[in-house]
Amino acid sequence: MQHNPILQFIPLMIVSLVLGVVAHVLAKDKGRNVLAWTVLGFLPIVNFMCAWYFVGATNLRLERKVDALLSAQGKDPKAFD
Repeated sequence: MQHNPILQFIPLMIVSLVLGVVAHVLAKDKGRNVLAWTVLGFLPIVNFMCAWYFVGATNLRLERKVDALLSAQGKDPKAFD
């Protein structure tokens, strides 16, 4: 019985597809470079490391909003770093 070697890569491709979509959604939500993080999310093996990093990465959109609120109150946002 012969096994098709291409079939061995199907699980890896499915996981890469899922992690690519997750990276795209997280990049968009966190205000990061969507194209770069989506490409990294589709690369096998790299995507596992990037996913762990990206889940814990700071949300740049929220940081900008907080800085704008502090500036509107007359406070220096850099004083809170």
